[in-house]
Amino acid sequence: MNRVNLFVILIFLFFVSMADYSQAALYIDDTSTTDKGHFEVEYTIDYYKDIEKEYDPETEEYAKTVSKETDLSVYTSYGLTNNWDIAVTVPYQFLNDSSTGEVNGFSDIVAETKYRLWNESKFWPSFALYCDLKTDSANDDKSLGTGKKDYTLNSIFTKNIENNVFDLNLGYIFVGGKADDIFFYSFDFGRDLTDKISICSEIYGETTLEGNFDKNIFCWALSLGYQINEMISFELGAGIGISKVSPDYQFSSTITFNF
Repeated sequence: MNRVNLFVILIFLFFVSMADYSQAALYIDDTSTTDKGHFEVEYTIDYYKDIEKEYDPETEEYAKTVSKETDLSVYTSYGLTNNWDIAVTVPYQFLNDSSTGEVNGFSDIVAETKYRLWNESKFWPSFALYCDLKTDSANDDKSLGTGKKDYTLNSIFTKNIENNVFDLNLGYIFVGGKADDIFFYSFDFGRDLTDKISICSEIYGETTLEGNFDKNIFCWALSLGYQINEMISFELGAGIGISKVSPDYQFSSTITFNF
């Protein structure tokens, strides 16, 4: 199945989902925080695949590069108050590039916090601020990290309208080193299909405010969430890259424990 056909299927499923609130999402965040005195632990597996063809003027032929990445991460948050939590994410990566070979190891650890400034009202969405520090703890010589500290600031809006939920993220990444800073944005639409199953469709983009569309990341994703019980939930999703520099495919699964 090529990317165009998969994109059409995702669009179709998105509009089907509109016929029937969701917390299942690949890229976006909402304004919810971990309850005061409680923990939330997420175990996530992300798989990315990207195939690029570049013209080699020396051989006058196109060379194909295949990049595969599998990320295993553990996210742990603790509620300081009912609208403020702190968290840490510890990621482990498996990288396989046809031009550079295979490497694996721990990536950069991320320290995070989110504070909800106000709750949702009849006309206004709830609003939260999120910020994080990506450390330089990984081995960047093995391409497992950037070797620089990054800072992220994200403004998050969540609004429920009847059985629908909408989330909007507008954020900025202050990239360490000489690389350009990144503005990112995401929007989703979600609904409950049953008491336990929810669906979410979202778009995500990044830009350095330079270059054309294909030189900036833009992705579409569809995901399902299943609430196993009051403590445990499971999410499964797939995303595709629309712009050229985006990963062709992404598949993600997350299991979450609240206690």
